[in-house]
Amino acid sequence: MRINLPITKRRIRNHFHYSFWKYLLLIAIAFFGWNLIFTTTRYRPPENAKVEFVAEGYAMNSDAIQSLADEIHAAVLPEMEEVTATIVSFDNQYGDMQLVVWVSAAQGDVYLIDQARFKSIADSSGTLPLSPYVENGMLHVDGIDLAKGFSVDTETGVESLMGIPADSLVKLQDYGVATDNMVLCILANGGNDENSIRFLNYLLENMQTEPSTPDVADTADAAVPAQ
Repeated sequence: MRINLPITKRRIRNHFHYSFWKYLLLIAIAFFGWNLIFTTTRYRPPENAKVEFVAEGYAMNSDAIQSLADEIHAAVLPEMEEVTATIVSFDNQYGDMQLVVWVSAAQGDVYLIDQARFKSIADSSGTLPLSPYVENGMLHVDGIDLAKGFSVDTETGVESLMGIPADSLVKLQDYGVATDNMVLCILANGGNDENSIRFLNYLLENMQTEPSTPDVADTADAAVPAQ
């Protein structure tokens, strides 16, 4: 790119008329370079300092579910640098492949996925066995039917509790995610098991439907035999 002297308005107009694309290219390269540098050098919390919740759902954005993650962050995980929640919609054709890639890359910690997808990764030991945490009291599963959460390892034939069915956790629906035939699980290679368990336990304790309390008057009437 060369500008001949003397510089006149006519030459400037001609220059930009024929060379404006060079400036646009230069701006694009500069922006791409800045974005690449920022992306590769920005700080990321280590795996043991963050918990990521990935929920299969129907909401258009993740603002509501992130508010739940913020609530859990403040309530039970204040020492974590980051607690995030994302709603995803798996494509019917490529959803299983996408999930396998995420699991292999240890993307996310706690997952809420449908029964079929849960079975596909649990049967291959892709999720964390949860029985030890139920037995030691870290997971409170009172009132939850665990039948759909068991999986049989394809290599050993051993049956283990690998997930927690979410059918009864209907309060999650207020945050834009489905619960029918869905299972909560933790990735085996997530890198932050204990804090993921604490996140999961918060959902178990706070997302179940509260049983309705019968009216005192109705109870009293029911106790009086008909004359």
